[in-house]
Amino acid sequence: MIRISARMMVVYKWCMPLSSLLLFAAIVWLWHKHPVPSAQWIEWLIPVAAVAAFAAQIATTWNLADEVIDHGDHLRVRRGRIEETVAIADIEKVSAEYLIRPIRVGLTLRKPGAFGRRIVFVPSPNSAFGTYGESRVAADLSRRIGSRAPGGPSRASIAIQGRSWCR
Repeated sequence: MIRISARMMVVYKWCMPLSSLLLFAAIVWLWHKHPVPSAQWIEWLIPVAAVAAFAAQIATTWNLADEVIDHGDHLRVRRGRIEETVAIADIEKVSAEYLIRPIRVGLTLRKPGAFGRRIVFVPSPNSAFGTYGESRVAADLSRRIGSRAPGGPSRASIAIQGRSWCR
């Protein structure tokens, strides 16, 4: 039983969006403390930017799984109060999105489950300094689904940065 998802999901889902709102609140406070009469449009731009930044952070993190535990032949996935067991044999494709930080791993399932047809999570980092290069979690899952795919590992599909390759 190994946790393969990052342990900082509370930070990604709650602290980061709230800190962006606090940053914009501080900017508004400083702006009103030292007003510049020639830039009246800033008074409506800052709250709009704050709401847009908050909404963008929520939209990019809200669908991420809170916890993914590897049990060998299956994964236990939890998001909020919903929990699902996914057999390794039920995973069709593993994809890794390296252009977004934190890196995300997506699991495309053969049949939809409690989270739909796709499960996305932030993998545990490769080292204390984060994940630079290929995620070990994505590579391991891809190798494992490839060994179960018809035709062996050469038929395993992994998508990296929006491009799909067959290994």
